[in-house]
Amino acid sequence: MSEPDIYLTTVSPSAVAQAVRSKCPDVTQKSMQGNRLELIVPPSRIRDVVGLLNELISDALPESVFGIDLQNDRYELIYVFWSHLNRMLCQLRVSLEGTVPEVDSVCDIFPGLEWHERETHEMFGIGFKGHPDLRLLLLPEELSGKYPLRKRFKTDRSRLSETGLPEARPGSKEAET
Repeated sequence: MSEPDIYLTTVSPSAVAQAVRSKCPDVTQKSMQGNRLELIVPPSRIRDVVGLLNELISDALPESVFGIDLQNDRYELIYVFWSHLNRMLCQLRVSLEGTVPEVDSVCDIFPGLEWHERETHEMFGIGFKGHPDLRLLLLPEELSGKYPLRKRFKTDRSRLSETGLPEARPGSKEAET
């Protein structure tokens, strides 16, 4: 087992972008303001880019992975990394399409992302190939295979009375009948 590298080195967002784009020319840079870097990453390149961030940014800290439903079976994943040493925020955006969207897992590179991928899978139905455990994390078993953060998800309002909220929202069709 090798000794850990105790020397942290600083790197600029532009240097990170240049290094990533030299090894992955299909990655594009969306914006760079101050110490904020945003890269558009093809789904097939997510492991390459996350691995490069791990190499290039000595104290890369994964903050989050979350999904966005853009409608019509189009989704976006956003990976957020932070470097205290460089005071740099790095966002990776990955566009996905289809009724069963899927991307490679990166939780073996950054184990802290295992639960973020699991929650994103549970809420949006986005698959993470190679993830060790995609079973439900937050939802009850009866919602397995149903993805509550997809825009087309419909609630049946059958348990609304348990919340204390009004049965029908003012101005809705239900309130008019």
